Amino acid sequence: MAALGHLPEEVMIEILSRLPPESLLRFKTVRKSWYALINDPKFATIYFSNSPHQQKHILVKRLVTKNSGKQENIFSFLNFPLPFDGSVPVYDVDLPSDEDLRYSQICGHSHGLLCLTDLGTDIFLCNPATREFQKLPRSILLLTEPPTEPDGYDSSTNAVGFGYDSKSKDFKVVRVVDFMEGVCHFYPSRVEIYDLSKDRWREIETPICGSVFWMPSFEMYHEGTYYWWAKTGEGEEIIQSFDMSEEVFGRISMPESFKRGDRMYRSMGVLNGSIVLFHYPSEEGEKEFEIWEMEKDEFGGVSWSKLLTIGPLFGIGKPLVFVGSNELLMESIEGQVVLYNTRTKQLRELPMKGNPEEFQATQATVFVEGLVSVKGGNNLKYEI
Repeated sequence: MAALGHLPEEVMIEILSRLPPESLLRFKTVRKSWYALINDPKFATIYFSNSPHQQKHILVKRLVTKNSGKQENIFSFLNFPLPFDGSVPVYDVDLPSDEDLRYSQICGHSHGLLCLTDLGTDIFLCNPATREFQKLPRSILLLTEPPTEPDGYDSSTNAVGFGYDSKSKDFKVVRVVDFMEGVCHFYPSRVEIYDLSKDRWREIETPICGSVFWMPSFEMYHEGTYYWWAKTGEGEEIIQSFDMSEEVFGRISMPESFKRGDRMYRSMGVLNGSIVLFHYPSEEGEKEFEIWEMEKDEFGGVSWSKLLTIGPLFGIGKPLVFVGSNELLMESIEGQVVLYNTRTKQLRELPMKGNPEEFQATQATVFVEGLVSVKGGNNLKYEI
């Protein structure tokens, strides 16, 4: 049998592209040619094109309190699909960073890259598979110094989103920055884009549809577009979108029934490839979770149809992510992560728990590992 190093190059590439990332990281030290190959953006493209053969995970972020009393964000993987019967192994991810990530939120992921932000000044990109971690350059819009007077001129981050631009073959971060004087006078928001291939920010001129609400489990990236829950200047609740390729914002109306009462939460997710909205009471106790499916017509218009209602369930705080056609990861008001089967209506506790008083900090998403580097610059393109 021929040794791996003596196989034809195309065969060797096909074999390597189907191995888990941890194996590839070890193989980079075997020979210089393999090191160069595995670091090549073209190989990263081939690797992700074989993603159906790679292991899918559920990535869960939750805030926990250590024995020392210090709070810490824990990132964990669950293998996909989750068994409803039997044990569910949990693999904690040790992100290679000395940064304080207690207040960081997931603001998008794509092709194995994860974007984190504290919604202040700091934004990070990391690749859990390759253990790369990178803090993005300083914003070109956010003011570097706080105002010296209470009614002084100041700035703040309103929204952050991350995704892949299939036209430019680049990964992008979009940030909306608000400007205000005191607590009453607001100036027009401005928008900046970070291009991974250039490793720098640039400002774009584009109208914004609304002011974004911070709400984990709502905002997400899906198929080239980032989505947030927002409110217009007229007070209308909308879904604000951002097209990563065209670099324009859009607005999508909420279902009419969402306008009833203010004590209702909204969450966003994906079920069988379609965008869905969750609508459910914010109060504790027994509650039902309505699920609405987005439908697009041939002219780009959007309508909503009610797909199903889950519950009533007692003690459940919020939905997290669909992990199958009939399986939904949820979080209890006590911070316990549970798996709910919409067909059998059974609940099962998983060996994961966050702080009950910080249950809104828990996030979860379906995650596929990749080899894309977070090291920006060099005009690298990933034709994924």
